[in-house]
Amino acid sequence: MFCDSSSAVAARVEVPPARQPITITELAAKLAVPVTLETARPEKPTSASGPTTLYRLHCFEVVVEEGGFKRATARLHITQPALSYQIKRLEVEVGVQLFYRRPGGVIPTEAGRLLFQHAQQVSAAVRQAKHAMKDLSAGAAGEVRIGTVNSIGSYFLPRILWAMRERCPARQLTVLYRETDDIIDALLANRVDLAILADPRVDHRLRYETLFEERISLVSGRTHPFFGCEAIRPKQLEDVEFVALSRQTPTGALIANYLERLEVTVEPVLSTDNVETVKRMVETGMGVAFLPDMVTDSETSEAQPDRRLGRSLMEPPLTRRIVLVSWNEFASSHTAAAFLDEVRRRSTSLGVRRLLGEPVSQGPRA
Repeated sequence: MFCDSSSAVAARVEVPPARQPITITELAAKLAVPVTLETARPEKPTSASGPTTLYRLHCFEVVVEEGGFKRATARLHITQPALSYQIKRLEVEVGVQLFYRRPGGVIPTEAGRLLFQHAQQVSAAVRQAKHAMKDLSAGAAGEVRIGTVNSIGSYFLPRILWAMRERCPARQLTVLYRETDDIIDALLANRVDLAILADPRVDHRLRYETLFEERISLVSGRTHPFFGCEAIRPKQLEDVEFVALSRQTPTGALIANYLERLEVTVEPVLSTDNVETVKRMVETGMGVAFLPDMVTDSETSEAQPDRRLGRSLMEPPLTRRIVLVSWNEFASSHTAAAFLDEVRRRSTSLGVRRLLGEPVSQGPRA
């Protein structure tokens, strides 16, 4: 019962000590207030207690993805009791058990796996709705968050970013540089909208589109015996000093596996996850290295008589896949669509020219 404080009348009921305590019904009669009495019962949620909230489904989805409540609480920024309550409510609402407890975490039941598929569809629909509302309010403006690695961000994206700036000056592009696995995690956590990576790990929730295949060549400095050699045989690599990309990177792992298949053993004098560092060390004469062609285009151009690096071909050829990664249900905004058009146009041109062995100009950088 709600009262207007401006017209409320205070009522005081005194119960003489000798009498029995006044009941609620008697008190209501004295005050002329209608009262409906109900038997107090503890709240027990049922399947009809209300619709399942998006938040509750999101909590469930995160628990499945993280494989446990503790890790999920860190991602959701809530306490474990609060998360357990949300999952229990969800189980009551859907009428089935959703998780089995196992040492170190939980795994979804068959019903849980089925619900997870539907929860992902709901999440995708929510993302689509958000993108649609954002486009509606932004008009010609908009934002695309791109995740990538150092080599692609430094040597493939600049011309695309420049073209986008000329074509859509009001649209904002944000580039996040991280390691490949970190970019995939950022995409899954909705911190980036799409990613351009080299041979990324596969996640069934994501869509993968190969943009082009890029050759990885053996490069050497001007003072090295390999400089100027068009082709190098695998056996010539024995006992040669190498500057290596770390095996922790997809391209580094690809190179290491390639050498193992050729039964070539090398002992790197330096290992790093930064392609720029590898390139500079090769220029100084520290050793030879395998590097993606986009990284050394400007330094290996035969049009430059004072070129600092030389490329040598290997048989069989070593290549890496440059891949566009997005959600399976990616809601492409106007800005994202324009960016993807530019990426695919550039990739087609770049892929054909690399297939023909032509040098590729980097052009202006945004």
